Amino acid sequence: MTTKTLRMGALGITTHRRTFVVGLVMTAALFGVFLFALSVGKADITVIDSLKAAVGIPVGSPGDFIVGQVRAPRAFTAILVGATLGLSGAILQSLTRNPLASPDFIGITMGAGTGAILTMFLVATTSLWIIAAGATVGALVTAAIILALSWRRGIVPLRLILAGIGIGFVAQSTTQYLLTRMDVHDAGTALGWLVGSTTGRTWTHVTVSATVLAVLVPIILWNGRALRTMEMGEDTARALGIPVTASRAILAVSSVLLAAAATAVTGPIGFIALVAPALALRLTRSAGVTLIPSALMGALLLLVADQMSQLMPADLQFPVGIFTAAIGAPYLLWLVWRASRGGPS
Repeated sequence: MTTKTLRMGALGITTHRRTFVVGLVMTAALFGVFLFALSVGKADITVIDSLKAAVGIPVGSPGDFIVGQVRAPRAFTAILVGATLGLSGAILQSLTRNPLASPDFIGITMGAGTGAILTMFLVATTSLWIIAAGATVGALVTAAIILALSWRRGIVPLRLILAGIGIGFVAQSTTQYLLTRMDVHDAGTALGWLVGSTTGRTWTHVTVSATVLAVLVPIILWNGRALRTMEMGEDTARALGIPVTASRAILAVSSVLLAAAATAVTGPIGFIALVAPALALRLTRSAGVTLIPSALMGALLLLVADQMSQLMPADLQFPVGIFTAAIGAPYLLWLVWRASRGGPS
């Protein structure tokens, strides 16, 4: 065994250990913020009573209602949707090898929003499951168009970004047109949903998010080795026995479905899918995609952003979708600055 092989093996063990430690730290931080979200507010409730109420154990009024029906569903929704977005962004960025390839930036989230609004317009329903189906169809159609426009003997990253931005604007314009054709009350409801918010979320929203993750996460993790191998090049992946075409298709569809589910539950929430995978990579110092850390980082970012938005003065509070944009915009500007200084473009 050569010295080079030994060094590479030691590096791999160190990276794996660091990833595990970072994952534990993020899990602990997420649990801490979760406890804060349950127990702190206009009516402070003890941590023990908050945990009991969150899992359905009666603690008496007002804890049963405040925590069990308001705070817990909102916190769980933020965690699950954040994890969904972080995972979706990590997959897309790995498949395209582009740090800008997140579902909100390349138009998939906008397509999901258009599909959801079109469903509200045609069916006149507020059923979350039906809206989720409409968002899924919208996201899949949008992703198919973007891939068709960006394909040239494979995915061309620059064409993917440009096609995604263009299709995103088309989807956004379509959504705005649908809003002008809707009833005033329905349009107001739809517009509030389009901002992206965790306010008023119920256990139904938690169920939808959890169901999507329960179905897709095992599929994604099963194809995780293929995703990491494809980052070394398609020829290398094929030489190692990876079914590149099938794996890429499964992972791409899974990423789109994750983005569609997140959009259906909370409305479009920007920048979490863009920022979370990059931060996870920096913390773990991994050479390739980090799926679980990206999901944990997305959950932590969205939950923290939601709590920060709630802690603002009443006259300055705004939906979490706007708050995450305030977090993500500086990161995007930093990417542009880094590219202009000679970093990875």
